[in-house]
Amino acid sequence: MFDFFIGILFFFSSFSFSEFTEIKSCDNDDSFSIVCGFQNPEDLYLSPSQNKIIISEFGSLAPNTKYGKISFYDLVTESKGIPNFLYEENTWGDPKCELKSRQLSPHGIDLIQRDDGRYMLAVVNHLPSESIELFELVENDSIELIWRGCVDAPENKYFNDVALKTDGSFYITHMYDFDSSQWAIAFASMIKNTTGEVYFWNLEEGFASVSNTKGSFPNGIDLDANEENLYINYWFSGKTVKFNLKSSSVEFEHLGGGKDNLLVTDSGLWVAAHDYSGLESLQCDYSIIQCPLPFTIHHLALENLDVLGVYSFSKGQMGAATVALPYENKIWLGSFHGDRIASFELK
Repeated sequence: MFDFFIGILFFFSSFSFSEFTEIKSCDNDDSFSIVCGFQNPEDLYLSPSQNKIIISEFGSLAPNTKYGKISFYDLVTESKGIPNFLYEENTWGDPKCELKSRQLSPHGIDLIQRDDGRYMLAVVNHLPSESIELFELVENDSIELIWRGCVDAPENKYFNDVALKTDGSFYITHMYDFDSSQWAIAFASMIKNTTGEVYFWNLEEGFASVSNTKGSFPNGIDLDANEENLYINYWFSGKTVKFNLKSSSVEFEHLGGGKDNLLVTDSGLWVAAHDYSGLESLQCDYSIIQCPLPFTIHHLALENLDVLGVYSFSKGQMGAATVALPYENKIWLGSFHGDRIASFELK
């Protein structure tokens, strides 16, 4: 039976489901202002001053060995920068976790102001092993990142995105197991079966799964300001849910597209969704510089996930957006497979 499913996947992956025109230039178009010079800028977050965008430049998952980095884009000078990294003792993470490399393959990131007043950046990291790297962020004209510790992932777990609490603990999405085959994941994208769940970590107890959060490829995650509700995306099933932590239950749900990252902001919840299937994403192999596939940005109400706005794009100079970051009258976008960040204006 398994060989039969493999044959089906090979058959369907040979088709082009969406009209595919490779993006090669870095020119602006009628929709987007483009800034090139990045490597898979998968996740974005505003700095404390809100004058810079912290950027997670994704590399690869193990067993591949392509590293990425953390960078930033200065919104005032319109220039790209690399933080100055310093390395101190592990005081924020698991005491058993050791710094394995000064290189990273970063994925989801989160930034909060801790109870002690310092700013904490958490980075889901895939290389040289699966971990969460914890930095103190100091902002002046540039960005300084001081390594303050790490947490090793549980065995056999691939993480995706992280949501910090002000006490330094965090929630994190487990997208699927390390030993899952590519074809098992591709098949899951078709039938929307469960592949992962949300975990919670604190220093006293380590990792624990969060009840009632299992789903089909958990992806973006964020907390509300009161730390009472989680917002969780599920990529394969296309769900965004508001999850009440006190009752351990889903209160509201929104469907639409393959949900990637999300951000809680004062203006509401901003959700990036892919308007294509997991099989269609196979078109964006390593020979493609910028994946052109269509996407939609959903603006949802924090209270009940009612739709406040919908912004859909295709055939432009930006594709496969993974995150929507509001800044003044613009929405900034990143991509899991591309060389650029982009912005569009809210009309």
